[in-house]
Amino acid sequence: MNNLTWPEVYQHRFEWAKSAHSKFMLKFDNDLYSTREIKDQIFVAVYGASQVGKTSLILELIGVLPEHYSTVQNVLRADRDYGRSATATVVRYRASNDNYWHIHDVSESSNDKINLNNNQAKKVLAKIRSDMEVMGGQYNIEEIDISIPEEYLSKKSDRYKDIVIRDLPGVKAENNNEREFVTKAIKDKIEKADLVLLVTTIDNIGLVVQPENLELDELQKWRVNPQRFKIVFTKFYSDDSSLRLCKQLHEQEGSINKDDIRTHIQEQIYTLDNDWKWDVKSQLYALEVGDSWYKLATDPSEKLQPLKSIRKDFFDELNDVIYSASNPIIRLCHGYQIGKISKNFKSEKNQEANIDLSRIEKKIKDIDNEIKDSNININKHQISINGEKEDLNNHIVYISNFYNDCKNKLSHVRLENLEKIIKEPKQKNTNMLDDYLRKNISNIQDEWELIKRESIGSINLSDFPHLSDIDDMQAHLNNYAFETYFFQDNYNSDLNKIKSIIDKQLVVINYSLKNSYLKYLGYIELESKKKIKKSENIILKLRNRERDLVKKRYLLHKEKSNLEESLIRFNYDRNLEIEHSNNFSGFVQNEFKLAISDFSNLAKEESDNMRKLYWIMLIRQLNIDFKVVEGKNEGKN
Repeated sequence: MNNLTWPEVYQHRFEWAKSAHSKFMLKFDNDLYSTREIKDQIFVAVYGASQVGKTSLILELIGVLPEHYSTVQNVLRADRDYGRSATATVVRYRASNDNYWHIHDVSESSNDKINLNNNQAKKVLAKIRSDMEVMGGQYNIEEIDISIPEEYLSKKSDRYKDIVIRDLPGVKAENNNEREFVTKAIKDKIEKADLVLLVTTIDNIGLVVQPENLELDELQKWRVNPQRFKIVFTKFYSDDSSLRLCKQLHEQEGSINKDDIRTHIQEQIYTLDNDWKWDVKSQLYALEVGDSWYKLATDPSEKLQPLKSIRKDFFDELNDVIYSASNPIIRLCHGYQIGKISKNFKSEKNQEANIDLSRIEKKIKDIDNEIKDSNININKHQISINGEKEDLNNHIVYISNFYNDCKNKLSHVRLENLEKIIKEPKQKNTNMLDDYLRKNISNIQDEWELIKRESIGSINLSDFPHLSDIDDMQAHLNNYAFETYFFQDNYNSDLNKIKSIIDKQLVVINYSLKNSYLKYLGYIELESKKKIKKSENIILKLRNRERDLVKKRYLLHKEKSNLEESLIRFNYDRNLEIEHSNNFSGFVQNEFKLAISDFSNLAKEESDNMRKLYWIMLIRQLNIDFKVVEGKNEGKN
């Protein structure tokens, strides 16, 4: 290395960082991180649901020319209907060095690449999707590499930058096997990326705001790792509310800038989550890609010029971010930051989980208290039912005794009167029979009135049911021309009729008494049953509520258990990341020390003072770089 100029010495600045990164990542991906690669490779991962424009975004980032977009997209969709996900597995897109398609399984050697034309490439991709949908989680091709023909691409200014973009299949695919495969395939891809783009449509901001929509813990770190994660909102300029916003901003300020758009999007995020506490504006990109953009772009009206300008600004910035991702120092910064970010993410996640656990425990406690109160109410109403049944039985016994006593009184009225009051007349005349009839009926009525006065509760006895037979009999007696009977048969006949009327009156009175008794008995039984039924219904509702509460409590215990188990797994993974970060940090420190040692030796061996100064200046620059890697220096590289 004798006779080197300062620019030649300075070219060694990043060698140690490149070597450290390549050696460390070599065990993850032999193809991507081979030290034999000439170009600087930039690894970008794109994540999002199906049909949000991920592939269209990638094609534009790779540099597919607008006039060739339809051709390239047609090949990649492999005749799959629009509206359905076309990405069958994890796809690694890159620019080809010739005018052929090259498609191969990443796990296999890529030395012997097969040249494919458009139709041949479509057939290969169609077979890959068909096989994946059939085999699902058993599909063994986890990633394919697709090189897009050079003739379809724009000429990049820096051809030494090899942009490699992984298109991760949509996480909410329509096919069950596809969802199973996607979960398996993308799990280990995110951590290896220099840059991760989370893609969603502008009308579905919740995908990145609400953690449950980001199915991988690694993706939920985007808020605390702004260097590695960027959020791309597609279909922005075709959205009505966004168009109105752009028009309003342009009319008010005469122009539109990225900060205005980003502020607007962050305000939308705040409306979805009141607890949002991160400023993520620098991570937000408002774009439109694919067919929807080309349809807008063909509109010749001047009103779309501001949209084209702001879209270009966003794309230019995103391209700059992608190109700078290959900076060796930035890559090492990412490795160093993993541990710090994992600690912060772990702390945040545990804090949120503890809040959720406290919330669940409070719900369980509230349910236990409600069940306890419910049991107290059930016992109270059961006691009420038992008391009501006992009162009813006592009431029935009391009323039955009263009824039987009344019957006994009525059954003895005539007998008593016959024995004590009414005697057979010595003279058999009509007046005597009339008096005999009247006194017997009068005594029965007196006894009825006495019973009526002694009646209890709601036994409403009717007025004395005076029989019309009595009046007819008295009229019959009054119709005789003489008072005295001349024929014994007539006398005996009238006397028997009178006795029959008296018996009939007693029967009617007993029937009226029984009817009133049964009516009142039915009433008190009905009222009692109503009270009992009401209490039973309350108990039934309480039992059903208690059953629902027990089920809810079970689900809460299950949710708590799942959350605790998930938290254990989460903390285990984060601890591994922290451990890996520590290993990475130690590995990088060793590489740095070796580089410093080598350059120090060169400086010692250098006889020319000026070149010795060059090596000393380089060592000084390496120390500055290493401080940046450690996060102790915020200077630019």
